[in-house]
Amino acid sequence: MYTLPRNYVRRILGVCIGLGAWFYGMSFKQIVILGIIGLIFLFVIVPSIFRWSTLVQRQMVFLPWVHWPKHVDFDKPENEGLSGARNFYISTDLKVEVGVWHILPQDLIEESEKKSENEKKDWFETSLSNGPAPIVLYLHGNTGSRAREHRIELYKVLQKLNYHVICFDYRGYADSSPITPSKTGVVQDALKVYEYAKSLAKETPIIVYGHSLGTAVSTEAVAQLCEQGDPPKALILESPFNNIHDEIKNHPMSFLWRKMPWFKWFFTGTLTKNDVGFISDQRIGQIYVPILIMHAKDDLVVPYMLGERLYQAALAKRPLDAKPVNFVSFESELGLAHIFIYSAAETPSIIEHFVTKSIDDNWSDDDQTKKI
Repeated sequence: MYTLPRNYVRRILGVCIGLGAWFYGMSFKQIVILGIIGLIFLFVIVPSIFRWSTLVQRQMVFLPWVHWPKHVDFDKPENEGLSGARNFYISTDLKVEVGVWHILPQDLIEESEKKSENEKKDWFETSLSNGPAPIVLYLHGNTGSRAREHRIELYKVLQKLNYHVICFDYRGYADSSPITPSKTGVVQDALKVYEYAKSLAKETPIIVYGHSLGTAVSTEAVAQLCEQGDPPKALILESPFNNIHDEIKNHPMSFLWRKMPWFKWFFTGTLTKNDVGFISDQRIGQIYVPILIMHAKDDLVVPYMLGERLYQAALAKRPLDAKPVNFVSFESELGLAHIFIYSAAETPSIIEHFVTKSIDDNWSDDDQTKKI
């Protein structure tokens, strides 16, 4: 399908605005003045606000104010179509609590329904160490909450694979503490939820699974855990980007500004200073556990090439004795885009194969670092 180049889109938009102003009776001089004011606003004021406002940068990177779906009763995950799930809260920092769901493996749902409300907390927590089912700690991307439809559909896929799922909302999202997120803050939230799961899991393996912005949080958190000698069993990255600088440059929302000669200075020059400077392509070098990267070629939100760059960084920077890193791509014809990889027929078997190999540490020559 043919699409107009974006520079043509900008020109057509400008002509339409000019014609609209003329249609409503504005003189040519007024249209020119209005155009100049509009250009100054778009290409000077907006970039300046983004560069110098820490609050604006954090709000635009994390988008915690985009609430979708609305009117979720997090205490009743069954209302969102989840069976065998409970809601609770974990303190992750001074005056910070995050909302968490623990979703049981399919084999434990029936037994959980026999438990009274008073019994459920202890029973759910004990279940994390009673049995072979691994634990998947899921870190979502920006916007919405742990109750977004595509996230719930992924939980169901993992539940049918007979995995525990622990998912949560970072600070500033949903029913978690209303504090503006930062890189340091959300990574702290992830580490504390991991610590909670680890304390109950005993010998049960934990898999960290991140999607979109959650891949950057996951990579940073797992890199820190590897440095501390307490890593999860494996890491899954769905639709990841290599670093926040390239992601902002290639995001659809930035197309109006990316041709600016000072784009980098305005839009990415202060990201690290303002504590949103995710650099997964640097931090992945510290991760020695197995990694699975999945990316759809028709992803417009996080372009496929950024996932490839992260994969190449992993190949180049990880220790020689690190466990395998696999890259699985999905063709554009499948229409999976940014959030529908869970729906691909082969996704459950891809995840199950990777998780089983990671837990058993049974990698053959065919399973070594590769792109599929």
